[in-house]
Amino acid sequence: MLLHSVGMKVVYLQNHKLALRFDQALPAIGHDEVLLKVKLAGICGTDLALINGYANFNGVPGHEFVAEVVEIGAGIDGGLTGRRVVAEINQWCGECDQCAQKHYTHCLSRRVIGIRDHQGCFAEQIIVKASTLHVIPDSLDDRQAIFIEPLAAAFRIVEQLHAHDYHDVMLIGAGRLGQLIARVMVLQKKTLTVVVRHSQQCKLLQGLPLNCIDESAVEARTVDVTIDATGQQSGLTLALHALRSQGICVMKSSYPSPFVVDLTRLVIDEIKLLGSRCGPFSIAIKALEDGSIETESLIDATFVIDDYQAAFALADQKGSMKVLIKPC
Repeated sequence: MLLHSVGMKVVYLQNHKLALRFDQALPAIGHDEVLLKVKLAGICGTDLALINGYANFNGVPGHEFVAEVVEIGAGIDGGLTGRRVVAEINQWCGECDQCAQKHYTHCLSRRVIGIRDHQGCFAEQIIVKASTLHVIPDSLDDRQAIFIEPLAAAFRIVEQLHAHDYHDVMLIGAGRLGQLIARVMVLQKKTLTVVVRHSQQCKLLQGLPLNCIDESAVEARTVDVTIDATGQQSGLTLALHALRSQGICVMKSSYPSPFVVDLTRLVIDEIKLLGSRCGPFSIAIKALEDGSIETESLIDATFVIDDYQAAFALADQKGSMKVLIKPC
């Protein structure tokens, strides 16, 4: 039986094209789920990649959002009703071997909001598992809270590098996620160099204790850690080029297609390739709450859902930062 959302507006992706639909319906919520009213949603680079065929996704995209709990399942604490929340994009099963070890983002049966087997947030309403929610502190407004998910992904790099001894870092790419990574990495008190491709990227980094350079200025074998946030073969190639022997290359991108990597170089120089995905929401919330991370300057514009075409057109422009959509 379909409930809750007759006539609900959604931005729907099908065969690489977006369209506004008015008749999308949601199923009744399960005992461990909640119904959310989406207040604000953010366009991510992954959403743009989905349009170009990444993950072969058809459905409602979008995974960065702020919402209000409007209905809860029978097994959920009623105290959540009316609260502002964000949700983990990975909707885990809670029963597999990975979940048993609390590796929820690697759940063997996970559905991924707006990316795999789960409706996304470019909609007036969305259903998610209550266990994946994080309540937003009153001290954060919606425009700050919209960055919790991508900022958590940036903090995941810090978690992964914690056990390693490193002194300098080079970040390749200063787009939407790269800007957040830069802000996170300067908190680690390491020497940070950011490779930028647009003047606006460098402007947004002004005042931070880091160096901006053009990719033509990248020298071989000069840094301990590189982070590729470009999602392109050229970015990863440059990141590997800059690494010293026994360095670590963090891959913080969804690469749209396979490409060639010099594996011999990895072996001879004992270089580590480190995949990096979703991260700790609680740490991201704290950093926003205590003012360690500033995000307002990263917002380009806000559109209502009816103007989704203009929103995605702006988000797709070179140098564009965060574009927001208000579904309700």
